[in-house]
Amino acid sequence: MRVHRFAIAAAVATFILTIFGGLTSVTESGLACPDWPLCEGKFFPQMVDGKQYEHSHRLIASFVGAMTFGLMALILKYRRHQRHLVKLSILASVLVTIQALLGAATVILRLPWEVTSAHLAVATAFFVLMTTLAFLTHPSREAMPAVQKSLTRFIVPVGALLFLQVVGGGVMRHLRAGLACGFDLPYCHGKLWPLDGFVGIQVHMVHRMLGVLVGLLMLALMVWIWRQPQAGRSLKIVAGVAGVGVIAQVTLGILTVLWSRELFTINTHSSLGIGLMSVMTWMYWLSVPAVAAAPVRVPAVEAVPSGRAVEA
Repeated sequence: MRVHRFAIAAAVATFILTIFGGLTSVTESGLACPDWPLCEGKFFPQMVDGKQYEHSHRLIASFVGAMTFGLMALILKYRRHQRHLVKLSILASVLVTIQALLGAATVILRLPWEVTSAHLAVATAFFVLMTTLAFLTHPSREAMPAVQKSLTRFIVPVGALLFLQVVGGGVMRHLRAGLACGFDLPYCHGKLWPLDGFVGIQVHMVHRMLGVLVGLLMLALMVWIWRQPQAGRSLKIVAGVAGVGVIAQVTLGILTVLWSRELFTINTHSSLGIGLMSVMTWMYWLSVPAVAAAPVRVPAVEAVPSGRAVEA
């Protein structure tokens, strides 16, 4: 259980990192520290004028990076016989390295929207991967599960659309298009979709329409899973959480516009979007068998002061 608990802690730390990343973005504090990796030449600068968000984000990112490599080391030591965990942990280490480089590029290149959006996309994919590792390191999951297409054939495309919606929200935010339609809802400048508007309006409208589509699909997915006889109790509970979460997410999106992008509302909106990706990930893994042709188990042990053997 030690590896599993460490993986859960790493996933939680990654989620906290995304929250601070969102705070850095919505408060436009991305350049509060003009240099990298230090902040104004200091490791611990005075946390004011946006540095409390930007530099805290950097410090948490360093911690998450260390935990990611630590998790890989634990898996290589105690779970080497589970090849899928080894591969996933190596991939996580690669992604967190790419993410750090993108974070540096956002500062060095002065926040180009293409780089900041890529930074968010990789962050979301990394969080999904860390959630997967937290799930698959549980001792009951000895082998890589075999996919049951009857349950997963709808979960995967809905999850992919949700991923696009989360990244699209980041693109909209980085283009400063959150209020491109003003406070007009459900229309935009008096039109259902002003196709003659500037690019910020188009990005904003795509985010709106895709949000409605994803919301309806997630609610339909919840109902569909509840009606499947082979769906277990845990899967149905997680599907219910996804349904409630997406209703809250759509509500927060509406309030973000009506309340002129109030800080708490918009950051909760962006954080919940990332959180829903975690829920969809758990939904996927709960929809497949726990064990698929598991190999003969070769448990790793470690010495403890009392002389007993404790399973990793």
